[in-house]
Parts: sequence; structure tokens; C-alpha cells
Amino acid sequence: MGIFKKHITVEELAPEFVTQKEMTTVHKTFITYIHHIKVFTDWQKEHNINVPIRRVTQEQIRDFFMYLANERGLDRDTIDKFHIHIKSLFKYALKKGEITRLPFDLVVFPRKKKDQSADVIQPEHLKILLPYIRERDPQLFLACMIEFYCFIRPGRELRFLKVGDIYLEDGLIKINQFNAKNRKEQIVTMPQQLIDICYEYGIDKADKSLYIFGPKEKYGTKPISENMLRYRFNQYKNQLKLPNSYKFYSFKHTGASMLHKSGISMRELMDQLRHTRLSATEHYLKKHCGIINERIKFNFPDPLKDVI
Repeated sequence: MGIFKKHITVEELAPEFVTQKEMTTVHKTFITYIHHIKVFTDWQKEHNINVPIRRVTQEQIRDFFMYLANERGLDRDTIDKFHIHIKSLFKYALKKGEITRLPFDLVVFPRKKKDQSADVIQPEHLKILLPYIRERDPQLFLACMIEFYCFIRPGRELRFLKVGDIYLEDGLIKINQFNAKNRKEQIVTMPQQLIDICYEYGIDKADKSLYIFGPKEKYGTKPISENMLRYRFNQYKNQLKLPNSYKFYSFKHTGASMLHKSGISMRELMDQLRHTRLSATEHYLKKHCGIINERIKFNFPDPLKDVI
């Protein structure tokens, strides 16, 4: 029997790690983990760094992230995700006793490029856009309104929503644990306006096993293709010559912004956004909606009148 422990490489540890992640993350995140780790191991091979994970140095990790920024030209947000995923792999190695410390102290992140996230849709544009979509594409209109009122993410959460997940009498939408971002079943409150729209769409009479957003702009036994709702939204937005910063995801940010301005408590907004911490809700509002201080807005001293 051998007395020396075999120290494994990142590439050898990766399959075990991603198998564990497959059970705890949504499919899209799981695929991203696989991709990010492959980019790292490919970089190691290209630079002849075929060493056990315990011998990966601070300098090598630093150089990898410099490669992402300088040679691949990735933005700060993408590099942040690389950092989270690669570091998570090393934390797994630390837990298993394959390494004794995390070699991430020398990582330097690039400055953030111009923010490409979806903008809040301005009220004057909403008044034009929503009736335009409602008249031409009822399925897309319903999708926009579910996103607006319930902050349901337009990826798996919205695409995989079934008729049976909507409880009109109770005014609730259930997000299946396999589609939710955090892999936990969640319940979202439906405002009465959305309940009325769902009745108009005929959800109360539809087969509960069908996907609400199926192909060909109607219910289906299969969900609509991944980018179709976004593609159709962009078509209508462009026809109306609205800003390119408006995206399908904008309806979530727009709804959250309007609800916040309505005077609802931060705790209630946190629950509807399905955040687990108030700090996450505050960060979300600051990033996507801006923070308006009413006392500053209406009580700031006037230098032409109030200066003594």
C-alpha cells in the first residue's frame, strides 16, 4: 500500500466539484461553472502549469485574472463571476484538505466599463410601449406584466412557468424550486391588476399542465425558446424608436422602482423581490433605480431665499 498521498490537479478535482454544484445551482449557473473552470484549466495548459492544485501560486492566479482582463477583454462583472466560481473551487479543495490556503490575495480587478444593464423605462415611454405591445402581442404583454408586478426573472423562472403555478383566487404565483435562482420554492404576491390581466388572458380556463409561454404565442407542452420573448420585445421597442438601454429585463427594474416610490416599506419590497437581506434590496435599488431622498428633494435650503 502506498504511503504517499497523490495530490490532484485543478482539472482532476473539477468533475467532483461541478457534480456537487449541479445539485445546488440552476442549470445556467452550473454550465457557467463548467465554462469558467475550463477556461482556467486551458490557460494552465497553455502556460505549462501542470501542477497539483496545492502548488498553484498567488502569482499564477493573479496572472490568470490579468489574462481575462487584458487578453480576453472581459468586463468587470464577468471577471467578478470568474472570481466567485474559481475561488469556490479552491474553497472546495481547502475543505477537502487538498490545499492549506486560498491563493487569491494578489488578484486585481479592472475598472468597470460602461454599464450595459437594463434601464428603468420612463413613464412617458411606458404609456406608449405597453399599449403597443398589448395590441399586437398578448403573450408578450402578459410576460412583461408578470415581470413588472412580480419581479419574476425572464429566464427559467418565466419561461418554465406553468398554468398550474398561478393561483388566481389566492393571488399568488409559485416559483418551482428547480427554476428559482436559489433552488428554493418561492411564493410571490400578485397585485389585483395582474390578476385581472391573467383572467383576460384565460389562464383560469387553461390546462394546468401547460406552459404559459409556449411556442407560437400561446400555451404549450414545451416552453418558448430561450431568447424569443426578448427578441420580440426588441422588435417593438425599435419600431417605436425607444432607447437601446430599454431591455426585456427592464420591466423588473421598472416595477421595483415604481413600487419603491409608492411608499411601500423596504421589508415588503424585499419580500416581493425575494431577497434574503435588506442590504441586497438597498443595493438593488441604488444600482437599478437610484435613491431619491424626499427630504433633500423638497427641503434643501434655497441660496436666493434662505441665506441670512
